[in-house]
Amino acid sequence: MPIPLGRLVLSSIVSLVLCAPLTAQIPARWASCRMDSLATWNCAQYYSGTVSLTSELRGTNIHQAFRVIATVTGGQVRCRVNGTEVGEFEGPGMLAVEPASTENAGEYRINVWCPEAADRPVRRRDSPLIVITEQRATDYARLQGTDAHEHPDTDAANGVSGTETIAWELRRP
Repeated sequence: MPIPLGRLVLSSIVSLVLCAPLTAQIPARWASCRMDSLATWNCAQYYSGTVSLTSELRGTNIHQAFRVIATVTGGQVRCRVNGTEVGEFEGPGMLAVEPASTENAGEYRINVWCPEAADRPVRRRDSPLIVITEQRATDYARLQGTDAHEHPDTDAANGVSGTETIAWELRRP
């Protein structure tokens, strides 16, 4: 039995309305967060501040130091990189700030892309250099914290040890 055209149009409209988030449900301060190729809910344009990564790896025949400071101003990222293997340079980067909800507090994730070499610009398909996950904010207006952990290339059996520290402080102006 064919479905009447009016019923088909009405059910299509209802489906679209129920599936799409209503603008009235999103607080005004988050209304221009957008889906982009970096994140499904990217609110980076709201923040200013810094995200940094400090890394050191030590062993009998090895000493590697690496530091990245990403300075964020109005959603634009400028990276300053310094490392024993890459030298010192600056370049543009990218930032994605993903709140878990459209409320004013809760879980969030931050990804930062910075160049790893002076002659290699950051591309969207690159993996982020700094990843901050499973964090909670009492207010999304200020995201801050520190995560210090063992360097992923630590190898106790071969006498290689190291640490990585990620620090961030981002504020909505």
